Amino acid sequence: MSPEAAAEGRGDLVCLAEIAWGYFRTRKQFLLSRLAKRWRVVYFEPPAFGRGGSAGARSVDGVTVVTIPFLKPGSTVAAYNAVIATPVGRRLVEAVAGAALGVWTRRLGLRHPVCMVSNVYAANLLGIVHPRLVCYDFNDHPRQFPSAPGWTDLYFRKLLSRSDLVLAVSDPYRRELETLTPAPVVLLENGVEYEPFARPASGPPPAVEALPRPRLGYLGKLSNFLDLPLLARLAETFPHPLVLAGPIPRDMREPLRALLARPNVHYVGEIPYAEVPGFFTALDVALVPFRAGDPFIDRIHPNKLYQYLAAGLPVVSSPMLGIEGDPAGLVFAATHDAFVDGVRRALAGPVERDRLRARAREHDWDGIARRMDDLLLIHAERKARGGA
Repeated sequence: MSPEAAAEGRGDLVCLAEIAWGYFRTRKQFLLSRLAKRWRVVYFEPPAFGRGGSAGARSVDGVTVVTIPFLKPGSTVAAYNAVIATPVGRRLVEAVAGAALGVWTRRLGLRHPVCMVSNVYAANLLGIVHPRLVCYDFNDHPRQFPSAPGWTDLYFRKLLSRSDLVLAVSDPYRRELETLTPAPVVLLENGVEYEPFARPASGPPPAVEALPRPRLGYLGKLSNFLDLPLLARLAETFPHPLVLAGPIPRDMREPLRALLARPNVHYVGEIPYAEVPGFFTALDVALVPFRAGDPFIDRIHPNKLYQYLAAGLPVVSSPMLGIEGDPAGLVFAATHDAFVDGVRRALAGPVERDRLRARAREHDWDGIARRMDDLLLIHAERKARGGA
C-alpha cells in the first residue's frame, strides 16, 4: 500500500505542539517525520520569531506546518505577559488562537483526525479539531520550565482529563501519570537516529578539531537544568577543553557568563542537527551535567543520551531514574565528587564502544515510530468501539 493510500485510510494525524518545528529538533520532529509516511500529518506550532514560522502553511519533512498564536507563557513581550496573567486575558488569547485553528482546520479539510498533543495550553481548543482520539505525548513536565506560571497546572490537569491515551517518556513519569488520569498510560521512551551517529558522514567543526585532546563535551540547550557549579568544578579539575554546544535561553545568559569566560571552556554555539554526529567525533567523554536530585530532572529521558551512546562515547551523567549504568562506559553520578571520578575513569578507559552502540540501537526512532503508530491505531479503534 502506498503512503498516500495508507494516509487516506487512517485519516489525519494532528499535532498541537508547544515548540516551533524549526526551533530545536525534538521527539516530535523525529516521530512525526516518520509517521508522515503513513498519515497526513499537520503540525500546529506556536509563533517563534526567526525559527521558520510563516503566515501560511508550509511543508517540512513531509509534514504540513502551520503557525497558530497559542497561549504561550514566558514571552519577551511584557504587555502580552500582563494580559495572560489574568483569566480574562487568557480567554481572549485562546479565542484568537481558536479562531485561527478553526480556519486552518476547515481550510485543510481535516479527515477523522487523531490528535497528538504536547502543548498543555491548547487543552481548551481540542473541540475545534473534533478528534476521534486525543493522545497526550508527555515528553517534558509542563511545570519544569522557569516560565511556567501557577495556572499551568489547571491546563495540565485539563489535558489529562480529556486524553484517551497518554504516552510517557520515562517509567517514573508513567507511574506518576497513572495516578492523575483514568486514561491508559504507556511508556514510549526517546531515541536516536542510529546510523548517522554510529557512522557519521563528516568530521567535527574545525574550531573544535583544533583543540587539544582529550576533550569533554556537552550538546543540548544550555538551560536551567545545567549544574553550573559542577561544570565549574570540571573546568577547574581537568585542564582539558570543556566544549559546550547548543542554544542559550535568554534567562541563562547571565548565569553562564562566568563559566564561559574560563580559558578551557569553549562555547561553539548551536550546531545544525546534520552536523552533530561529526561534532561527536571530536569528543572523548560526553556529559549530561544536570542538577541531581531535582524531580523534574531525575525523571527525564533525553535524546542526547542515545546520541552519545550511538557515537560510541563514554557518558557521565547526573542520575536518570529508570535507566541503569553500564560498565561499558555509562556512569550516573549523584554528587560532584562522584561525577569528577566518573570523568576521570572515562578518560582512563577502556570503553566498550560496540556495546554502547548496541544499547543505543535498541532505541532507534524507526522502531519507536512504528510502536507509536500501532498505539494510535489500536486505541482509536478501541474508542470507536466504545472500549476502554
